[in-house]
Amino acid sequence: MRNLTERLQRDPYFGYLLIMPLLAWALLTLVYPLADAIRLSFQNIGYVGTPGQYVGFDNYSRILAGREFWFSLGVSVWWTVLNVVFQLMLALVSALVLNQEFRGREVVRNWIILPWLFPSIVLATMGKWILDPTLGVVNYLLLASGAVDKPISFLGSPQIALYAVTAVNVWRWFPFFTVIILAALQTIPRELREAADMDGAGYLTRLWYVDLPSIGQVLKVVVLIASLWAVNIFDAIWLLTRGGPVYRTTTLSILIYFKGFQEYRISQAAAISLLMFLVLLAYGVVYMRRVMREEAGVPV
Repeated sequence: MRNLTERLQRDPYFGYLLIMPLLAWALLTLVYPLADAIRLSFQNIGYVGTPGQYVGFDNYSRILAGREFWFSLGVSVWWTVLNVVFQLMLALVSALVLNQEFRGREVVRNWIILPWLFPSIVLATMGKWILDPTLGVVNYLLLASGAVDKPISFLGSPQIALYAVTAVNVWRWFPFFTVIILAALQTIPRELREAADMDGAGYLTRLWYVDLPSIGQVLKVVVLIASLWAVNIFDAIWLLTRGGPVYRTTTLSILIYFKGFQEYRISQAAAISLLMFLVLLAYGVVYMRRVMREEAGVPV
C-alpha cells in the first residue's frame, strides 16, 4: 500500500489507469442505456429490434397531453410519500427499541433484517395469503373481532389496494433502514447522553434534543434513498396487483411496462422513463441543495 501511494503521488495518470475498469463498467451499464433510451424516445419504434423513424418530440407531446402520465405521476408521488413516512417511522421506532438493553436483543438484531433478505416473489406471495379475502389472517382477525361484518378485498378494492401494497412493501424495506439508523444511534457519544441525564432530561427530551439531532444527517440520507427506491419499485406492485384495480396502483414504473411490453410502444415507454429520470434528478438536486444549505446554516 505504501508503494502504491507513493506511485500515485508521482504519477497521477496511474490513478486514472486504475479506475478505468470502473469507468468502463459505468459507461456500459449507465451511460449507454441512457443514451439508447434518449435515441428511442425520439423515434416511433413499437417492437424491440424493429427500425423506426425520427419523430422529434412527438412522443413527449403525446405523453404530456394525455391523462395516463399525470395520473401515474400522482399515484407515484402518493405511493412514495406513504412508503417513506411509514418506513422511516417504523425504522426509527425499531432502531430506538433495539438500541436499548433487554434480554434477547442480539437475536432480534440479527433476525430483524430477515424480511429484507427474502426474494420479492416470496414476500408478494406471503402478502397475498395474509390479505386474502377468504383465507387471509387479516380478514379472519377482523371478522373474529367484529370490526367488519364481511371480508375485505384489500388488493381488489380501488380505495384500499394502494395502501395494502404499501403495507407489504413497508414490511419488506423498513428492516434495512432500521439497521442503518441503529448503526447511527450507536455512534452518538456516550458523554452527550450522560450530560443530558445529569441535567435531568427525560427519555423523550433526550431523544428530541440529543439523539435525533445527532443522527439528523443519516435520517436525511435515509429519506432520499427511500424515496428514490420507492418510485422505482416495480416487482412488489406487479406481483400483488399488476397495476390494478382500475389503474389505482399504476405508478410510472408500471406505466412504462404497460407502454413498452403490452401496448408495444417502446419509444413512448422510453420517453416516459426519461421524464421520470428528469423528475427524480430534479428532486434529488433540490433535496441535496436544501440539505447542504441547512448544514451550512444558510436560510432555505
